[in-house]
Amino acid sequence: INVNPCHGIMLSALLGERPPKRQRLMLTRDEIQLLLGAELRRRNALAIRVLLATAVRSAEIYQAKWADVDVDGAQWHIPKSKTGAAMDIPLAPVVVEWFKELRTLAGDSAYVLPAHSRSRAARHGGDTHLNKDTLREAIDHWLRTEEPAVRRFTPHDLRSTTKSHMRALGVPRDISEMCLNHKLSGVEGIYDRHTYFEERREALEKWAEFLERCNAKQQLM
Repeated sequence: INVNPCHGIMLSALLGERPPKRQRLMLTRDEIQLLLGAELRRRNALAIRVLLATAVRSAEIYQAKWADVDVDGAQWHIPKSKTGAAMDIPLAPVVVEWFKELRTLAGDSAYVLPAHSRSRAARHGGDTHLNKDTLREAIDHWLRTEEPAVRRFTPHDLRSTTKSHMRALGVPRDISEMCLNHKLSGVEGIYDRHTYFEERREALEKWAEFLERCNAKQQLM
């Protein structure tokens, strides 16, 4: 025959209906406070804090190299990838301090988050980045063993958490979208090539100050 014999067959007839798309979670202020006080391996805790404070994608932190982090200039360059364009992330003062601590923990590795396992590093020429599942597994372990009053979340949910709280702090929508490295929609996205670096710096510093207040309150509890 000259036609595809599967033409007209709906995939759902074979596999069933597609499950509903998971809604992104926004952690509440109380949940953020508990997360900042979580007893995690220090490197994992710092990585999660950086994720929360900068709104980068999890792959962008676990693949990050020190060559792209300018601690003195308070700036982090994110190379172009299949999930986003290249971008320079302004770092709030407290985030700079977290990076400095990570630098000490990283030793002579070229990666911000080097592999925990020596065997994993050996398989990649002696130095490689953290496994892509490590931070998610660390979060899951904390939720499972400590049973804090925190809903189950993934590293990617920290991006929606940042965006939502930024809006509540008065950050304009377009600036919060650019902090997440989202493209502006419509005609504005086509013609507006400004990076809004200083506006993003102001927004991320305001967000980092909010996180510091959350952390300070957690330490008093």
